[in-house]
Amino acid sequence: MRRSVAQGVFCAHACHFAAAGLLLVMSFSQSIAADYPQRSVRFIIPFSAGGGADVLLRIVANGLSDHWKQPTIVENRVGGNTIVGTVAAAKSPADGYTLLFAGDQSITINPALMTKLPYSVDKDLMPIAMVAKNPMLLVVTNNTPAKNLKEFIALAKAKPDSITFGSSGAGSVQRLVMELTAQSSGIKLLHVPYKGSNEAVAAMLGGQIQAIYNGVSNFVEHLAAGKLRALAVATDVRSSQLPDVPTVKEATDGQISNLDTGSWFGLFAPAGTPPAIIETIQKDIAAVLAKPDIRKTVEARGFIPVAGTTAQFADAIRTETAAWRKVIKEANIQAE
Repeated sequence: MRRSVAQGVFCAHACHFAAAGLLLVMSFSQSIAADYPQRSVRFIIPFSAGGGADVLLRIVANGLSDHWKQPTIVENRVGGNTIVGTVAAAKSPADGYTLLFAGDQSITINPALMTKLPYSVDKDLMPIAMVAKNPMLLVVTNNTPAKNLKEFIALAKAKPDSITFGSSGAGSVQRLVMELTAQSSGIKLLHVPYKGSNEAVAAMLGGQIQAIYNGVSNFVEHLAAGKLRALAVATDVRSSQLPDVPTVKEATDGQISNLDTGSWFGLFAPAGTPPAIIETIQKDIAAVLAKPDIRKTVEARGFIPVAGTTAQFADAIRTETAAWRKVIKEANIQAE
């Protein structure tokens, strides 16, 4: 009996100290977040300078710099199908001063495509917030006979593998969205991979390929100049930049209704970053994207501002990863 009493006393003291320790950690974390940031914040982006993702990040980073009254630094770390920059960010100190600005390629496609990666999305990174979506637009050359998506599908069915489409690589989002369209409509197309999105668009402008899916932001100028023809946007709603272009669902009279997809970009922190700092950054991103001038600038580039919660972002990542695994398996896509 005495032993059990002693054990009870010991347990009470242990529980007390554990609770006190937890409160101390929480208090310390909140204290750090309250003062965050106290110096410059670095954003690592696994894409080259000048591209759509880079432009988007710089708009947001400048907005955060004004909001925080601290400098922000954008560091482009390209290579390895976005792996180089993603690993560099994941291995950075978990203090909130180095963040990753990544998209679906790093977070949902690479893990679904590759059996071995030098990083784990679940173990090495913490999602903060989705910043914006880049609706995927199906575009064809002007000399392609198809004037709309129905005619494009009919042409592909009549001559399987006769229509060539480009992408920035075997496992790129451009290819996956096209494969999803093909699987949903029962057509076969001929894939031509390029080293990057810009190269694929250039090849299309040069008449080397006939079709491509890419972000709206990559085509606004070319469409305005009449160099290419847009058939449909792969989202549930039309693009504010191209209001006359129907959605895939509209263009097929509802026959293809599962293409609410496209590329997106969001912010991540190295695993172990204090949750209070994650929460602070998420709220600050939402505040910045809510500013009319910044929102207008982002939309003018063809993006759709999001700035949802961290939980919503995490759920979207899980759902999309599973969806891409299915597309990759059915299309028998192999990593390069």
